[in-house]
Amino acid sequence: MNDTEQLIKEALGQLAERAPHPGPTLNALRRKRKRQRNVFMIAVAGVAAVAVLIFAGIVASDRYVPPNPNDAGAVLVPGNGQDVALKYAPHWLPEGFVENSRTTNNAVTRVWGPADGKASVVISTLGGLPDTGGWDEVGVRGLKAWAKVADGAARVVWKAQDALEVSVRGLDDVRAVALRVAESVRADAKTTHKAPFKVEGRYADQMSGVGADQWDASLNVGSVTVHVATQKPELAAAEPVSVRGKEGLRSGNTVAVSDGGRWIWATSSAYSDRLAELVTEVELTDAPDTGWLGKGL
Repeated sequence: MNDTEQLIKEALGQLAERAPHPGPTLNALRRKRKRQRNVFMIAVAGVAAVAVLIFAGIVASDRYVPPNPNDAGAVLVPGNGQDVALKYAPHWLPEGFVENSRTTNNAVTRVWGPADGKASVVISTLGGLPDTGGWDEVGVRGLKAWAKVADGAARVVWKAQDALEVSVRGLDDVRAVALRVAESVRADAKTTHKAPFKVEGRYADQMSGVGADQWDASLNVGSVTVHVATQKPELAAAEPVSVRGKEGLRSGNTVAVSDGGRWIWATSSAYSDRLAELVTEVELTDAPDTGWLGKGL
């Protein structure tokens, strides 16, 4: 070994003496890899947990679990405003059946039927289960239910979050159809009904029709029934009367006027100035919810 080689050897030896021990560095690398594995495992576990929660939510909603209280639709109840939560919807109906009527006063009732009006399927929320003495005990989606056929109509009642009833008439096997419709009913916290008018702070709670351009909505105010509709009411021997700042019509115990492309009228068993007052006080909704009329599933 010459002098140059000896000098290089000594320099490398000095560098090696000054270098830190490799143990801490190797340990740090091992810990880093372990943390990366832990993060990966935590992420995998999180995804799995979310999947379980989503699956559980789907199963729960399928079994009528009450809607999330933070859901805007969940806080809407019949009678508390213009938008009313319908809460339940069928997922099977006889072929050709379309929705033609809704009532949203003390409870929610929805009616479907064919164009000829000879049959109907009605789904209602009830204040409680009726007396089911003498009814047949059946099942609806794993819940205890009761069925009864009388006067050509079948009724099925059961308790989900609310007491529910399906009634069917005008078909060959009303009991089988009623059970099948009941089995298809699901909780629905998002679908709402928007009333087309209000009067004296109350919104119309009945509406029926055959399509978005042919309907009639109404509200009972004491002994007077107030209507808003797309069609002129049938009036006999009408005489002109001033109402809502327009020329309207009076026929017997009915006062009517056309306003904003809608007919507004009030009727009662006896005539009084109250009829014209209520017609004047009617507040029309700018964009009434009529898209559901004449629509199937």
